[in-house]
Amino acid sequence: MLKLITFSILASLTAPTVLAVAFNPGPIPLNWTTFIPCAVDIPSRVITGVVTTVLPNLTAASCIESCDAQNFIYAGVENGNECHCGSGIASSVLDSALNSDCNFACTGDASLSCGGAWRIQLYKSPALASGGWGFEGCFVDTPAAPAFADPVVHHTFDTNDNLFTNCLKYCGHIGLPWAGIEDAAECQCSFGLVPGAVDVDRSECDLKCPGPFGDPEQCGGVERLYVWKNE
Repeated sequence: MLKLITFSILASLTAPTVLAVAFNPGPIPLNWTTFIPCAVDIPSRVITGVVTTVLPNLTAASCIESCDAQNFIYAGVENGNECHCGSGIASSVLDSALNSDCNFACTGDASLSCGGAWRIQLYKSPALASGGWGFEGCFVDTPAAPAFADPVVHHTFDTNDNLFTNCLKYCGHIGLPWAGIEDAAECQCSFGLVPGAVDVDRSECDLKCPGPFGDPEQCGGVERLYVWKNE
């Protein structure tokens, strides 16, 4: 009897305290969007390929940032302290719930909501659907006459190894369907070319960078943008 009483006391001391709040997911970063404000989760999970982490400082934003960094497409917060990352949605078992069901305070900010008991707030990456990239040409790209129309995202990697592949993946991940490689060092992403962009011979984009097996790949040129489009 004494052991049972001791166990009951310890269980009550370690049980998490749930604070109820009004539905308030807070800001959504990285151009992610709300997929379903509040959905019913199940033991087999509505996010497929799911990786679940219990976090002492969870918010919807921190979960999205973590999932995005791991190249997941979907994110969800649940139970106040759970971050779920995955590659898809089990649409056959997906049901919406009332927003008011997602009323557990986030462990990272008690003014924000992070799902509930078997209730999950679902978010989706802007990543493009997987598909092929087609070559568009080699274009003049100068400060006075840029090839890509605004908005343009400029990105560099720690190394230019696999620059071609990494640039296309990066642009696709942030949801921009045009990718360009310049000076064997820089990756650019956009929604398209400026009107009147000047197309030059492909040989002017012949600077090389190391490919996946050490073989050199074409990686643009000096003020020449090697351009591909997601089909």
